[in-house]
Amino acid sequence: MTSFILKILFSGLMVFTPSQDGKEMTVLLLAADHSHHLSDGSALQRHKPLFIARAGSCSGDCPTRDGEIAQFVYADQPLSTAQDSLEAAVSGGGAWTISGSDISFVKAGSNDPDLPSLSVTSNARTSSNGQPSLIPSTSSERKDISWIADLKQVCGSGCTLDSSVLASQPPATVVARLHLRSGNVFTYSVTRIGSNVTPVHFGRLDGSGSVSPYSQAIASWAGAEIEVSGSGIEITESKFNGDPGRSMTLTPDANNSMEIAVLNLPPFVPPASGLNDAPQVGKHFEMYYDLLQDPPAKETRLVPFAGAASGAPSYPEVGWSDVHPTSGVWSPLLSGLRLDIGRSAYERVLCPPAYLEP
Repeated sequence: MTSFILKILFSGLMVFTPSQDGKEMTVLLLAADHSHHLSDGSALQRHKPLFIARAGSCSGDCPTRDGEIAQFVYADQPLSTAQDSLEAAVSGGGAWTISGSDISFVKAGSNDPDLPSLSVTSNARTSSNGQPSLIPSTSSERKDISWIADLKQVCGSGCTLDSSVLASQPPATVVARLHLRSGNVFTYSVTRIGSNVTPVHFGRLDGSGSVSPYSQAIASWAGAEIEVSGSGIEITESKFNGDPGRSMTLTPDANNSMEIAVLNLPPFVPPASGLNDAPQVGKHFEMYYDLLQDPPAKETRLVPFAGAASGAPSYPEVGWSDVHPTSGVWSPLLSGLRLDIGRSAYERVLCPPAYLEP
């Protein structure tokens, strides 16, 4: 029986929230359009929630030349060229815009073994004098899930997830959800700030008030790997409003692998280089507070800035590429989408995924 690895990679405006029993990780993709304004009065850039798969073959709903998706991902290319680029990137797979969607993964065949239970990579992060390290020093340590920006650590114990975001019909704040009930969840990449691994700190967008003591390197990409035994994997979409959804069934490629990218990004043209010493402040982070029971006033919301907080412990000099070896983070799908880690849209701006326990 075939055994293969399904790798799922996440980046953009989304929050990871675990179930209380640890058996499921729900990824909440936030709705973001020009109608939402941030504390500085600027309109939030429109984000597009996408589900993009690359595999050996795909049956079901497997569009590969969707013009709207192609023009969004390859905004600098003519339509026909962009469609060619998308088709090449999703070879053997397909691309969906997801809206009002719940996405789940199930085994492709009824006789296939059950998918493995959910786990997370934790306890890989080192500590010093009882304090967690500010940055990862090795590739193994980089995988720890704690590098995903923890909203409760940023805003304190009063920040409680609004349970309605997990209801069958969530509020309009949530545009799509992805349900992970199998595989291992980990940090795929931490944000690149210059050539070394660098922490961020959290403060108000206008610079007033005090800075949070929570300071560390933060994930720009999260990942999940599911070891699948069987013929393939089926991805199912159900709709919040009860409308019919879609499905695609993927089989592995010649290398016995398949990849999926879950994105919620604004329009972008990737930079030529990953080097960026001073990314813009992550003001989109203000959106995450809208998932709370009692969202704080916009002007009081803390967002990420490059550099460690004043008074934070010292940390070693570690090269960014040293904790992101090519062998561990190379992705044919991300390469085809021009989203190779270290030079993606979100290396220009600090707008990381976030983590929030219920």
